[in-house]
Amino acid sequence: MQSDRSFRTDLIQRDRATSRTKADVASWTRWEAGSGEPFEIHYDQAVSFCVVEGRARIAFSDGTKLDIEKDDFVTISPDIKGVWTVLEPITNLYRYHDAGAAVT
Repeated sequence: MQSDRSFRTDLIQRDRATSRTKADVASWTRWEAGSGEPFEIHYDQAVSFCVVEGRARIAFSDGTKLDIEKDDFVTISPDIKGVWTVLEPITNLYRYHDAGAAVT
């Protein structure tokens, strides 16, 4: 796992979720996945999510590998593909961003 939780590229960012962030995302859509076979995803819209519990690794098509764990807040820009490998059963709260909206 990456020891520094702050991570940024042109398409991906990860930071430690603050208590304010956790309160803001509490009503977002819940997604859960158990450990199993890796699966592909295409992010055709920008998305942000907060990891409630668990761990995973996302290997993006541009070669970037991102480890995520409890309390990480991640934003992914559109038009990137990745392969998720869930290392421990994971729960995220997520929200897709409207086209043209600022991604924070």
